[in-house]
Amino acid sequence: MNKYIIIYSIGLTPLLLLGQTETAWALQSHSAPEGLYVHQMAHLLFMGALAYLYWHTRYSPVLISKGWKYLRLFCILLFCWNLLAFAGHQAFEHLTSSDFINKNNLTEQIAPPLSFVKVLYSVTKMDHFLNVPALLTLTISLRTFYLEVLKEDSL
Repeated sequence: MNKYIIIYSIGLTPLLLLGQTETAWALQSHSAPEGLYVHQMAHLLFMGALAYLYWHTRYSPVLISKGWKYLRLFCILLFCWNLLAFAGHQAFEHLTSSDFINKNNLTEQIAPPLSFVKVLYSVTKMDHFLNVPALLTLTISLRTFYLEVLKEDSL
Protein backbone atom coordinates (compact mmCIF):
# COMPACT_ATOMS: atom_id res chain seq x y z
CA MET A 1 0.00 0.00 0.00
CA ASN A 2 1.23 3.45 -0.82
CA LYS A 3 2.67 5.22 2.23
CA TYR A 4 0.94 8.48 1.29
CA ILE A 5 -2.46 6.81 1.40
CA ILE A 6 -1.66 5.50 4.89
CA ILE A 7 -0.49 8.92 6.09
CA TYR A 8 -3.56 10.57 4.55
CA SER A 9 -5.86 8.02 6.21
CA ILE A 10 -4.22 8.49 9.60
CA GLY A 11 -4.57 12.26 9.28
CA LEU A 12 -8.16 12.13 8.06
CA THR A 13 -9.49 9.75 10.73
CA PRO A 14 -9.20 12.21 13.69
CA LEU A 15 -10.89 14.91 11.62
CA LEU A 16 -13.79 12.61 10.83
CA LEU A 17 -14.11 11.64 14.49
CA LEU A 18 -14.09 15.27 15.59
CA GLY A 19 -16.85 16.01 13.09
CA GLN A 20 -19.28 13.61 14.71
CA THR A 21 -22.28 15.27 16.32
CA GLU A 22 -23.33 12.34 18.50
CA THR A 23 -22.95 12.36 22.27
CA ALA A 24 -19.55 10.99 23.34
CA TRP A 25 -20.54 9.29 26.64
CA ALA A 26 -17.08 9.46 28.13
CA LEU A 27 -18.38 8.30 31.51
CA GLN A 28 -20.38 5.15 31.92
CA SER A 29 -23.18 5.34 34.43
CA HIS A 30 -24.32 2.19 36.17
CA SER A 31 -27.86 1.40 37.08
CA ALA A 32 -28.38 1.18 40.81
CA PRO A 33 -27.33 -0.83 42.72
CA GLU A 34 -26.16 -3.82 40.67
CA GLY A 35 -23.98 -1.76 38.32
CA LEU A 36 -22.01 -0.26 41.18
CA TYR A 37 -21.53 -3.68 42.79
CA VAL A 38 -20.10 -5.12 39.58
CA HIS A 39 -17.93 -2.05 39.07
CA GLN A 40 -16.55 -2.27 42.61
CA MET A 41 -15.94 -6.01 42.24
CA ALA A 42 -14.00 -5.23 39.05
CA HIS A 43 -11.79 -2.81 41.02
CA LEU A 44 -11.13 -5.54 43.61
CA LEU A 45 -10.38 -8.14 40.95
CA PHE A 46 -8.03 -5.73 39.17
CA MET A 47 -6.24 -5.00 42.47
CA GLY A 48 -5.85 -8.73 43.05
CA ALA A 49 -4.40 -9.23 39.57
CA LEU A 50 -1.95 -6.36 40.06
CA ALA A 51 -0.89 -7.69 43.46
CA TYR A 52 -0.26 -11.13 41.95
CA LEU A 53 1.70 -9.66 39.02
CA TYR A 54 3.82 -7.64 41.44
CA TRP A 55 4.42 -10.67 43.65
CA HIS A 56 5.27 -12.91 40.70
CA THR A 57 7.74 -10.45 39.16
CA ARG A 58 9.26 -9.64 42.54
CA TYR A 59 10.01 -13.19 43.57
CA SER A 60 11.00 -14.71 40.21
CA PRO A 61 14.80 -14.72 40.02
CA VAL A 62 14.95 -14.36 36.23
CA LEU A 63 12.85 -11.19 36.17
CA ILE A 64 15.41 -8.72 37.49
CA SER A 65 16.00 -6.31 34.59
CA LYS A 66 15.18 -2.62 34.67
CA GLY A 67 11.99 -3.19 32.68
CA TRP A 68 10.62 -5.51 35.34
CA LYS A 69 11.34 -2.91 38.05
CA TYR A 70 9.28 -0.36 36.12
CA LEU A 71 6.54 -2.94 35.67
CA ARG A 72 6.46 -3.53 39.44
CA LEU A 73 6.23 0.23 40.02
CA PHE A 74 3.34 0.30 37.55
CA CYS A 75 1.60 -2.43 39.56
CA ILE A 76 2.04 -0.49 42.81
CA LEU A 77 0.76 2.78 41.34
CA LEU A 78 -2.21 1.21 39.60
CA PHE A 79 -3.06 -0.81 42.71
CA CYS A 80 -3.14 2.46 44.68
CA TRP A 81 -5.23 4.06 41.95
CA ASN A 82 -7.77 1.21 42.18
CA LEU A 83 -7.87 1.58 45.95
CA LEU A 84 -8.45 5.33 45.61
CA ALA A 85 -11.17 4.82 42.97
CA PHE A 86 -12.84 2.19 45.15
CA ALA A 87 -12.88 4.61 48.10
CA GLY A 88 -14.18 7.40 45.88
CA HIS A 89 -17.09 5.30 44.64
CA GLN A 90 -17.95 4.39 48.23
CA ALA A 91 -17.75 8.03 49.35
CA PHE A 92 -19.99 9.14 46.49
CA GLU A 93 -22.69 6.75 47.68
CA HIS A 94 -22.92 8.75 50.93
CA LEU A 95 -23.37 12.11 49.20
CA THR A 96 -26.60 13.69 48.03
CA SER A 97 -27.27 16.24 45.31
CA SER A 98 -27.46 18.95 48.01
CA ASP A 99 -23.78 18.30 48.77
CA PHE A 100 -22.80 19.81 45.39
CA ILE A 101 -22.86 23.25 43.84
CA ASN A 102 -23.36 23.30 40.03
CA LYS A 103 -23.80 19.52 39.92
CA ASN A 104 -23.11 17.89 36.54
CA ASN A 105 -21.24 20.95 35.34
CA LEU A 106 -17.55 21.64 34.73
CA THR A 107 -17.63 24.05 37.68
CA GLU A 108 -19.02 21.45 40.11
CA GLN A 109 -17.96 22.11 43.71
CA ILE A 110 -18.54 20.55 47.09
CA ALA A 111 -21.01 22.57 49.14
CA PRO A 112 -20.03 23.66 52.66
CA PRO A 113 -19.85 22.62 55.44
CA LEU A 114 -17.07 20.13 54.72
CA SER A 115 -17.19 16.66 56.20
CA PHE A 116 -14.79 13.72 56.06
CA VAL A 117 -16.81 12.06 53.27
CA LYS A 118 -16.87 15.26 51.19
CA VAL A 119 -13.12 15.75 51.55
CA LEU A 120 -12.47 12.07 50.77
CA TYR A 121 -14.62 12.33 47.64
CA SER A 122 -12.77 15.47 46.53
CA VAL A 123 -9.37 13.84 47.02
CA THR A 124 -10.42 10.73 45.11
CA LYS A 125 -11.47 12.86 42.14
CA MET A 126 -7.76 13.66 41.68
CA ASP A 127 -6.94 10.06 40.81
CA HIS A 128 -5.03 11.15 37.71
CA PHE A 129 -2.07 11.94 39.99
CA LEU A 130 -1.69 8.16 40.34
CA ASN A 131 -3.05 7.00 37.02
CA VAL A 132 -0.84 9.11 34.73
CA PRO A 133 2.46 8.14 36.43
CA ALA A 134 1.33 4.51 36.40
CA LEU A 135 0.77 4.59 32.66
CA LEU A 136 4.08 6.41 32.19
CA THR A 137 5.96 3.68 34.08
CA LEU A 138 4.18 1.04 31.99
CA THR A 139 5.31 2.83 28.83
CA ILE A 140 8.89 3.05 30.10
CA SER A 141 8.77 -0.63 31.06
CA LEU A 142 7.55 -1.72 27.63
CA ARG A 143 10.10 0.52 25.92
CA THR A 144 12.87 -1.01 28.05
CA PHE A 145 11.75 -4.52 27.10
CA TYR A 146 11.73 -3.50 23.45
CA LEU A 147 15.25 -2.05 23.64
CA GLU A 148 16.51 -5.17 25.42
CA VAL A 149 15.11 -7.39 22.66
CA LEU A 150 16.69 -5.17 19.99
CA LYS A 151 20.00 -5.41 21.80
CA GLU A 152 19.78 -9.22 21.98
CA ASP A 153 18.84 -9.47 18.30
CA SER A 154 21.81 -7.37 17.24
CA LEU A 155 24.25 -9.75 18.99
